[in-house]
Amino acid sequence: MSSSRAFVPRPRRHGVVSQEIDDELLLYVEETHRASSLNTAASRIWALCDGERPVGGIAAEADVLPEVVVTALKHFAAAGLLENGADVPNVNFYRRRMLVGFGLATPVILMIIAPSAASAASCVVAGSCNPAQTCCSTNEACPIATLTCPP
Repeated sequence: MSSSRAFVPRPRRHGVVSQEIDDELLLYVEETHRASSLNTAASRIWALCDGERPVGGIAAEADVLPEVVVTALKHFAAAGLLENGADVPNVNFYRRRMLVGFGLATPVILMIIAPSAASAASCVVAGSCNPAQTCCSTNEACPIATLTCPP
């Protein structure tokens, strides 16, 4: 665990848009069109990632186990939020210790990939469309399985 305590995460600051919404922090990576929603605990860890503070310092400041910080950093790396994400150390984290370490302040990071404009377009339920529209093959709006409307 000593090597993971010394690891210094470098957050990606350029090309990342952040917005606080209620008790969560939304981070959007413009390059990959990925959005991550961080709860209060994960937001605190993110705020402590300043490019100078090692994992041990972040853990002490956030009052969580270093393994909790490393787990959050793995999620940040997967979301493209760290400049040195490939260098996040592996950590053996046992379930019992994880439950004790997380407690009620579990860092939760939800990753969302924004669809392209074409994928996000709605289609019209078959039978109620005209030839200029895209019809769904089922009764649900489904941009993946579409049919050309009959003339």
